[in-house]
Amino acid sequence: TNKALLKMGDSPLIEGIYRTLAALFHEVIIVTNTPDEYAFIPCRKVADIFPDVGAIAGLHAGLTASRAERAFVTACDMPFLNPELIRQLCGCTEEVDAVVPVNAEGLREPLHAVYKRNVLETARQVIEQGEKSILIVLDRIRTRLVTPEAMDSISAAEESFRNVNTPEEYGGLQGSSEAFGALATPQGSEKTAQKI
Repeated sequence: TNKALLKMGDSPLIEGIYRTLAALFHEVIIVTNTPDEYAFIPCRKVADIFPDVGAIAGLHAGLTASRAERAFVTACDMPFLNPELIRQLCGCTEEVDAVVPVNAEGLREPLHAVYKRNVLETARQVIEQGEKSILIVLDRIRTRLVTPEAMDSISAAEESFRNVNTPEEYGGLQGSSEAFGALATPQGSEKTAQKI
């Protein structure tokens, strides 16, 4: 099953994610090897340059395609993206290569993070060394970690990291579609960067 196309309310997950990001950024890029599945999303689609190595290939391909110096990177199954949190992360990028939030369990969230375009070279090296983890990329670049305490002022920041990995998690989203619609239409957002 393609998680991006699972319905939340009346819309596929990816559509709500796109609406949230399109209100924040000048350009949205979807990294996919099946672009026809996303023909209903009016944005640029690019394919993996390194196929079959997972999310790190998406990071590499997206940064390669990006025209901006920085890009907000997210997964296709994170329907509760919080515009205020994304703006906070985008505002913390000076003198670092990546800004990565840390969730309540103390784990880094590399698929809800801001990366400088120059990270694509490190991602390429990691892939060519046979590794598949974005966390290895983070260990090799200048990364600023944003702690849960630093996100305290943002309402429901932790929900932004919620994703869909199991049928049970998907079932739990169905009662949340009203919140999803609210988050998908942020007001007064500045367009400052790109998303991958």
